[in-house]
Amino acid sequence: MKKNKVKNNLDEMQEQKLLQIEHNCCWFSYWALFISLVVQMIISDNALQYVIGELIVFLGLCVYFCVACIRNGIWDRRLKADPKTNLIASIVAGLIMAVIMFIMFYRRSGMPVGSICAGIITGGIVFAICLIIFTISASIYRKRLDELEEEVETE
Repeated sequence: MKKNKVKNNLDEMQEQKLLQIEHNCCWFSYWALFISLVVQMIISDNALQYVIGELIVFLGLCVYFCVACIRNGIWDRRLKADPKTNLIASIVAGLIMAVIMFIMFYRRSGMPVGSICAGIITGGIVFAICLIIFTISASIYRKRLDELEEEVETE
């Protein structure tokens, strides 16, 4: 099978620089989209109606990124796939969502106690869901990493 390859005009250093630029652009776009979603959810009365397109793109990016990394045996540059990291990341996600929900409910209702309850309940649910997803993902990652290491050893 013959592949049509376009000639690469970049040397190794330029190729590395281009990869770094693409990396930075990807993460900038990812976080800008996340911030855009959060801001629209907070300031909009009917948030889902306005953010559904961005939400689909954002969740698609998240799923692709997670699946591609796990498939290639990559977790993170700095973080480890362990229960402590999963717990901390879940707490952070829960707190962020609790604050977002508090602001949304308080802006709409003006009731601080009800808004605090909504934030705590939503934050707790997000914490639990994230912890479960992170734990399952870490387990799948470890199994995949073992498979990849076995493939390298048998070659």
